[in-house]
Amino acid sequence: MNPIILLLLSASIVPLFADVDVPIINHWNGGYTANICFDITIELQGWTVILTSDIPIHRMELWAVYIREVLDGGKVYVMYNREWNKFEYPGTELCFTILGHATGDVEPKMTAKLVELPGGGYYNKTKPTTNAPAVTTVPGRIASQKSIAVVPYTGEGYKAAMKVNADWGNRFDAEFDFQVTENIMGWMVNITFSKPVTQMDIFLGQPVSHSADGYNWIVVNKGEDAVFHAGSALNLKFFGNYNGGSPAPTAQALLVNMGKDHWSITPARATDNSKYNYNDVIYKSILFYEAQRSGKLPTTNRIPYRGDSALGDKGDSGEDLTGGWYDAGDHVKFNFPMAYTTTILAWGYLMFGDAYKAAGQADYLLDSIKWPLDYLLKCHTKPNELYVQVGDGGADHSYWGPPELMTMARPAYKITESKPGTDVAMETAAAFATGSLVFKEKNPAYSATLLQHAKQLWEFGNNHRGIYSDSVQAAAAYYRSYNISDELAWGSLWLYQATNEAKYLTEAEKYFDPDPAWGMSWDDKTIVNQVLLYKLTKKEKYKTAVEGSYKFWFPGGSIPYTPKGLAYRLQWGSLRYSSNMAMAALVAADAGINPTEYRRWAMCQIHYALGDTGFSYLIGFGNKYPHSPHHRSSSCPNLPAPCGPFVMSGKEPNVHTLYGALVGGPGQNDDYTDDRSNYVNNEVACDYNAGFQTAVAGLKSLWLRSQHPEQKNDAVCPFHGGSGNTGGVVGRK
Repeated sequence: MNPIILLLLSASIVPLFADVDVPIINHWNGGYTANICFDITIELQGWTVILTSDIPIHRMELWAVYIREVLDGGKVYVMYNREWNKFEYPGTELCFTILGHATGDVEPKMTAKLVELPGGGYYNKTKPTTNAPAVTTVPGRIASQKSIAVVPYTGEGYKAAMKVNADWGNRFDAEFDFQVTENIMGWMVNITFSKPVTQMDIFLGQPVSHSADGYNWIVVNKGEDAVFHAGSALNLKFFGNYNGGSPAPTAQALLVNMGKDHWSITPARATDNSKYNYNDVIYKSILFYEAQRSGKLPTTNRIPYRGDSALGDKGDSGEDLTGGWYDAGDHVKFNFPMAYTTTILAWGYLMFGDAYKAAGQADYLLDSIKWPLDYLLKCHTKPNELYVQVGDGGADHSYWGPPELMTMARPAYKITESKPGTDVAMETAAAFATGSLVFKEKNPAYSATLLQHAKQLWEFGNNHRGIYSDSVQAAAAYYRSYNISDELAWGSLWLYQATNEAKYLTEAEKYFDPDPAWGMSWDDKTIVNQVLLYKLTKKEKYKTAVEGSYKFWFPGGSIPYTPKGLAYRLQWGSLRYSSNMAMAALVAADAGINPTEYRRWAMCQIHYALGDTGFSYLIGFGNKYPHSPHHRSSSCPNLPAPCGPFVMSGKEPNVHTLYGALVGGPGQNDDYTDDRSNYVNNEVACDYNAGFQTAVAGLKSLWLRSQHPEQKNDAVCPFHGGSGNTGGVVGRK
């Protein structure tokens, strides 16, 4: 026998702990509803509630718990969590509703205890109402979210007339039956009654608003009841209160599928004869960055399911830290990868501006990179102070919902002289320096501001050495940095290009790393440092280093390849590494290093991602692409339908198409599963797209210059070519 049950029996149902009163919400002849609530004071990974009544409960209907045992002739019910709500965390509330059946119109006296809580738990129902609701989106609970205005929906949907099952004069039992002909992920029902209804107790849903006169009610699904498939029936049962005596009201209802996205885009027009429409790739990749925006969105926002969010992001002294990009499928703003992404995209414009202009995307690209640059400027609050993260990764990752409804605390973290971060300071300086070059002609004042901040950050990072993730532990579990030498070179190289001051180049050369590049990412700039050092100095040792890196990366070197030709550096974000190295290869080729070979290898890596295997890893591009990326805002149903972990773990595709996002990529055998819960292969991230988008712009630029491998009849993929140090035609300097 379960030990909890045995303990109850041995105590003859004498309360073992202080009990929580269970208030009756409504009662009528034959039944009642009640709420059970507890304040959670410790972390729970499963829980048991014991409900005790002074009279027998003939039958009970429950939606948030399972019944384990009924004791003492129906006076004691032992209940336990469902899979979706077993995790509970300190500072949150656990509340659920029960519907009891009894003989006559009764109001039983009931108490409850939560066995795993000290003393059986308690509930403080007089908490200040001015506090923001606690976020409880650990796996299995719907997030406590900000309230939203709901406008009655009268558009397309499923209509049904209400069937009254019982009428007790001021309360009635009724239902709507909707025959579903499409898959539904989240729903809303707009109900119009013939007389005022004062309260609704609903089995599958919850009211979110009603008209002042009580004639119109809006109901949305509860979390686990969000999904209905074509051919099924949605039976919405409820109890309602009304005034004026019998008969009960009549009603009509409209069921609306909130899991349907009515937004779609037209592909950008192809202007080249290349195998893939690079114009469309660039267009959609920029859209992805717009979907990642945090803060007050502009009137030109092109992502209809996104709105203003995180408007309260502030520093320790109230500094405005709104704006920037959310990092990946979450809502933390990690500045190290954000600044890196900005640097790479801005560099892409400097290198391949002709491609962006020819694709009609130049102004969108400039707008795209200005968004994080503006935010990063806000983060540089003093010459030797830089905020480097907003949001707590643990709390954020426990929330599965849209950023517009976040309520959790979003602390800000900074580096200072006493808590240095050379790596992130230099990366941010690089972003400002590249930005100053991009905006030098279009916006000279803005360019000058960026360069001023770049110089200050360079001095800060150079004079106060340290790894930022050692100073900011909140970043260590997510974006830990392992060295600063590559960022010292990287930041210096960009300051040199922005100022033409020799001291910066001298500093960069001090930190030259001649070893083959492990890869290229937000934390490893070895290959791009090698390429830039050669481009800026033409010293043979830097060219040799570049060739050594690609010998390491090309077939026959140290990097394994998938059967279909992907250079496979690492499982987590495999396409990130191949795309980044492809981008660097295109820049090296334009600097005159083995152009023919490097360009074809880069093209093959990018074309692998775009569909050479029969599947495109860029969402919304091609005929087959991912539909269930690990990404919160695009997965959630339209408001006001709730979102939560039940969406993350569900098998239905994301409600919204996250156009232009590059997913992590396949495994080592070209294997891939489009599963939203798989954040290793199926998450998206700002840094994933950066090198990829820049490489696509590089390929587009090659086509404009008639130097694309396809135009040279040298476009066979997978790439099986040479050593990484063969000769070729010299490209642009």
